[in-house]
Amino acid sequence: MSELYKKAGGTFLLKFLGLGIAFVFQIILGRILNPELYGEYTMYLTYSTVFSIITILGMDRNLIKEIARYKGNESKEKTLLKFSTKISLLITIPLAGVLVLLKSFIGFTNYGLLLLLSMIVIKSMVGILDGYLQGKGKVVQVTLLNSVVNNILKMILFVILILLKVDSLNAAIFSFVLSEGITIILRSSQIVKKITVITNSKLSLSAEEKKLFIKYSLTVALITGIGLLLQNIDKIMISAYLDLNSVGVYKVAQNYVSLISVFVTPFVAFWPLISKLYNENNIGQIEKEMKRIVRIVTYLVIPMFFIFLFLGNDLLAIFGEAYVTNQAYLALIILAFSFLVDAVSGPIGSILTMTKHVKFALYNNIVALIINIVLNIVLIGRFGIMGVAFATGFSIILNNIISIIEVKLLLGIFSYDYRNLIQIISMGLFNYLLIRILINLISLDNIYFRIILFGTIIYGLNLIILSITQRKNIRTFLDRRRENANNNKNH
Repeated sequence: MSELYKKAGGTFLLKFLGLGIAFVFQIILGRILNPELYGEYTMYLTYSTVFSIITILGMDRNLIKEIARYKGNESKEKTLLKFSTKISLLITIPLAGVLVLLKSFIGFTNYGLLLLLSMIVIKSMVGILDGYLQGKGKVVQVTLLNSVVNNILKMILFVILILLKVDSLNAAIFSFVLSEGITIILRSSQIVKKITVITNSKLSLSAEEKKLFIKYSLTVALITGIGLLLQNIDKIMISAYLDLNSVGVYKVAQNYVSLISVFVTPFVAFWPLISKLYNENNIGQIEKEMKRIVRIVTYLVIPMFFIFLFLGNDLLAIFGEAYVTNQAYLALIILAFSFLVDAVSGPIGSILTMTKHVKFALYNNIVALIINIVLNIVLIGRFGIMGVAFATGFSIILNNIISIIEVKLLLGIFSYDYRNLIQIISMGLFNYLLIRILINLISLDNIYFRIILFGTIIYGLNLIILSITQRKNIRTFLDRRRENANNNKNH
């Protein structure tokens, strides 16, 4: 179990570093592209994400589960990778025809559709390879490629293309395509021997196994697809009902909220474990790990929410004054609160997905998506992007509440007790009072220094509080580490 927490910790550090690099890149994009072009670039990313749901077909998530289940059976592992890749590429052919028919609806030129299709194919290959590697337990390597290497490449390539006088929007899209293509090659290099073996061997999957794999993948695809639609329907609705300028402004608020996810995504390392423990009928261990995850995430995300609450306009101004509006600030706070609830709920949806109750996760996402769309239609005309943020936030919170109840009823797992609630309330009050005091004590005109100083002090003091309140657990953990180190030396 300690190995999993090492992976989660390593994933977190890489994710944090990568997100920082990605955020700098987004600032560069936001400043070089005006809000309208930034909004158009956002729609390329949005549509490529939405349509890649079809080409990936849920096989990325299913590969995590199946590769973990067949661990040690290289023939099955390799065959599943080849089978998934082939199906994904075959689906891309009819999808290209669908994109041509939808050209007028999404507002892309023939050239734009070609760029979009290339982004979809690349995203699909990345998803399939990542699913395989994560199933093999290489979560840290996947995060390194996705979060660090990929973002560094994007930034470097974008700057080079701008210096070569390439149009700014094309430079942004080309940097995405090229960087993702390079990381696909790097991923493939990790499994090149396996791929060589596969191409010279017959499939070891029976017709029934293929059928079951596709059937489960379709269910996962619906869940993942609707989940991704929930994440992207806001931008699609803004593009359809408002304009690309509003998309760009909204995306800046969303960029900040995505920082909360950096504290949650490392726990994807536990997905194979959930599947394994469930198959072993070890439900108690799943609940124990879930409670631990919730406690860890709570310590990390609550301070960030209050930074958004009190320094929201300063944060928006980093992208440029054109992005600082009252609606953008309110959208930021609404989204931040919903993502805070999502974070402290823990990876509750993955428990349903990694067990036989995957259909409930599907139903939850369908309900949330319908409510999201209805609320968007009702609110977007009157409240603009603030109404869109409310619709998105409400659907996210509702989805989590329903999932928590279902996991309790179906599996008897409940991630909260009085200690969780005390932790959430006490940390909320502490950080609220702390930042109110700091605002009155510290006055800096430079927004960059102000944000860095506030963030450093707030997280520094939270770390001190954590080390005091959890000193017993920390001491026990360190003693175990020393004991394991001594045992390894003796052996």
